[in-house]
Amino acid sequence: MEKKMKRTAILLSLTISILRSATSVFAAPVIQFGALPVVQALPLFVASEKGFFKDQGLSVELVTFNSAMEKDVAFTSGQIAGYFGDTMTPMVLEANKVPIKMVATIFNTTGTRRMFAILTPSPSPHKTLSEAASAGIAVSSNTIVEYIMTKLLESQGIPSGQVNRIEVKNIPIRLQMLLSGQVGGAILPEPLVTLAEGKGARLLADDSGRGISPTVLAFSDRFLAENPRAVKAFLSAVARAAALINGNPSDVRSIMNRCCQVPEPLQQRFAVPSFPRLSLPDQSHVMDVYGWLRTKGIIKAEMTFKQMVADGFLP
Repeated sequence: MEKKMKRTAILLSLTISILRSATSVFAAPVIQFGALPVVQALPLFVASEKGFFKDQGLSVELVTFNSAMEKDVAFTSGQIAGYFGDTMTPMVLEANKVPIKMVATIFNTTGTRRMFAILTPSPSPHKTLSEAASAGIAVSSNTIVEYIMTKLLESQGIPSGQVNRIEVKNIPIRLQMLLSGQVGGAILPEPLVTLAEGKGARLLADDSGRGISPTVLAFSDRFLAENPRAVKAFLSAVARAAALINGNPSDVRSIMNRCCQVPEPLQQRFAVPSFPRLSLPDQSHVMDVYGWLRTKGIIKAEMTFKQMVADGFLP
């Protein structure tokens, strides 16, 4: 009997040691994740406020930045483990020896969803996109917004060389210049597109159904290597939030209005966007953006899809 009790005690001790070891190995770190106050990032805010990250055993701190540049500086200096953004900036960082990988597409303009549009003032003498392009379109150069604008123009047979670009990086100023008729046109994101239309601006082209405006989630190479289980759990929480948004949009409107800078006049009527199932960034799109960056001279390094995108983390 005494030997049996000793054997049981030893087995119990070994079991506890194994469990403690497993807990240590898989203990989730505090994840500081960068976000922007835009509607495409809504699943992140919903996952945080509804406790979905906590349900996955994660401690996530969403760090909201007012500009993509601030976010990139924070990532480069190691203040955040990953971030939400467009497909372009992770490529530029990776090309500049800041190891980062895109792991999932969180939003895209497929179906009837739109996120960017080129508008012209009303009243305006510019009736067509070609006329507005000649007069001057307000845009932020060397950004994903310029890439999207270029694609929209090319879709209507307007070559890049025929476009008069008016540099206006500040989006609210771009909106005001459009509404006051100081420019022939401007490219804006939602919900400012809807706001501008409500104030009389006329839509010339948008990205709905084109799939050229995906936004992604990205993490540092080091975080991915050291915390693969935490990344998978993070994406599972985001996927759960997206499903909630799609199924019960009215349930998250207050979160969208508060966290995504929806203008007050639109807070009750701007449609809560629907979100696709999380997926790996599309290779053809990624390589097209990369080729555009190479043509512009922004990236000089030769890079492959696998250097920019990491597989194996999707829920």
